Amino acid sequence: IFVYGTQGSAAENAWALAKARFDAETFWYRGNGSPDVVADKNFDPAKEPDRSVILYGHSTMNAAWGRLLPRDCPVNVKPGSVQIGERVFHGDDLACLFLRPRPGSETACVAVIAGTGLPGMRLTDRFPVFMSGVAYPDCIVISSEMLRTGAKAVRAAGFFGNDWSVERGE
Repeated sequence: IFVYGTQGSAAENAWALAKARFDAETFWYRGNGSPDVVADKNFDPAKEPDRSVILYGHSTMNAAWGRLLPRDCPVNVKPGSVQIGERVFHGDDLACLFLRPRPGSETACVAVIAGTGLPGMRLTDRFPVFMSGVAYPDCIVISSEMLRTGAKAVRAAGFFGNDWSVERGE
């Protein structure tokens, strides 16, 4: 299920819907799959508790964030910053992708495609998500400098520990 945020600015909400629709079409074309694209306000996590979810947008613009990612989630993306454990990265041009287990499910995950502002959100448009051979770590933060400098713009990248903690990860 692709859940796009509707609680942000008009431009942020438009990005979230467009990105979710684009990713759904890409998944359909490349993987012969048909994910549901749902607004955060219409998403009911209790309906399909073992279905994986991709959230589009940061924590204040996607109302499903708090319902799928517990308060103790070590990653938080909000306007102007990304926090991973104790580390905080600032700017409105940061893109963040991460994955967590879905609470209450033994099989499903919650993935997040977010930005700290519209420049960061639009940067995620450059990341191939549904393409053979593409692999990302459990969590990655990249600034828009990537478009000029390449890998030097990676602010953080790594894997959570087996217990899904930052402290025991890499």
